Amino acid sequence: MTKTTLRRRLRTLETRPPNAWRETGSNARPNLHGLLRYPAMMVPCMQGDIIDIILDHKSQPSCRILDPFVGSGTVMTEALIRDLDFTGVDINPLAALVCEAKVAIDAGADIEGAAQTVLSALRSDIYDAIDVEFPGINKWFDDESAVNFSRLRRAISQVEDKGARRVMWTVFAETVRLCSNSRTSTYKLHIRASGDHVDANQVLLTFDTNLRQSLMRVREYRELIGTRKTKRPLVRIICGDARKAPLKWNISDHQILVTSPPYGDNQTTIPYGQFSYLAMRWIPEDDFPSSDAKRLMANTNALDAVSLGGTVRGAEEKETAVRATSQHFDAFVREAERTDRKLAIRKVSSFIGDFADVLNHMRSSWAGTAHWVLTTGNRTAAGLTVPFDAICKDLVTKLGGKPITSLHRQLPNKRMPLRNSQGAMITTETTTVFEFS
Repeated sequence: MTKTTLRRRLRTLETRPPNAWRETGSNARPNLHGLLRYPAMMVPCMQGDIIDIILDHKSQPSCRILDPFVGSGTVMTEALIRDLDFTGVDINPLAALVCEAKVAIDAGADIEGAAQTVLSALRSDIYDAIDVEFPGINKWFDDESAVNFSRLRRAISQVEDKGARRVMWTVFAETVRLCSNSRTSTYKLHIRASGDHVDANQVLLTFDTNLRQSLMRVREYRELIGTRKTKRPLVRIICGDARKAPLKWNISDHQILVTSPPYGDNQTTIPYGQFSYLAMRWIPEDDFPSSDAKRLMANTNALDAVSLGGTVRGAEEKETAVRATSQHFDAFVREAERTDRKLAIRKVSSFIGDFADVLNHMRSSWAGTAHWVLTTGNRTAAGLTVPFDAICKDLVTKLGGKPITSLHRQLPNKRMPLRNSQGAMITTETTTVFEFS
């Protein structure tokens, strides 16, 4: 397939998008994609369709999919369905745990047996002890709810297989999301209104419902992958900073990087750390695939503070470096200077600088042939639109990637926090495909 043909086939996805791209709700997240409602999830079938077209185009017989912001594993699941080797990176221990849970499902872990162990343990647990303690626990969980979450915690801990246990923790995390005193309408930790608290009796019922739905999803996924005629895909999940993750490649592999980077620093866009904090405080530290889990759950801001753009320290140096590489970022900073908003965009500059480091690291770790697929949205900061899609194109082009095409998709409401963007919506998502030859 020539580059022109590749472009034409990709453009067809925009002009005649498959009906599945328009699905919303649970229909948009089939099989393992719906185990946990993670923030800002991509449309699985869209990424899968793009991967399929690139697979037809590449000349190398083998490839590995890479997602440096793997989240809960949307791209990973699409890769596994296609029997493709995969590497995923994420600094969030909860995200890495969920990915490892999905890997365990793919590997054939006894999830139904684990479910029976948990349900049996719950039936025999008559203790009223609260097993965890952390700052603010009484704000987010009343005592009766905390007792029920403790029973769940003890029951899940009895599952011997670590992979199957991580699946149970994923179900547990979804139950925390639905039943804590934090609102489900936002990913930030915002207390529910007094009349909106979930009754403690709903905790175990919600877990039971989530568990049964998860078992159905597991069966759906295993029917989808069927009996593999080839060996299982090789999967590597790295819980760490994408700017310095230790990546390894076979010399014959073709790299297909598929990702949706954060819109900006977590604290002023989507606070993944705050979203994960409550579940992380309940899950035993040893079950996270990260030695840093304890440090990253120390407080509600610990994880977000070490994510991209989490500090403004060195923001000016980062800004200067990226301005020399990206004309669109330079124009953005010039506009901020002209309108006396330079100080207000420091976190944007810090984030863009850190993100550029990720791209540099990804490319320096693999100098062979590759296709990169980046899905981005343009947020608003200090009243200025951050042209993240154009900045990405500048940065990747500087690394030697040739833009093939950009696809645009209208989004449902994606609102950024009010304190930062005055409620501005991200209405369009841009997916740009690059080729490294």
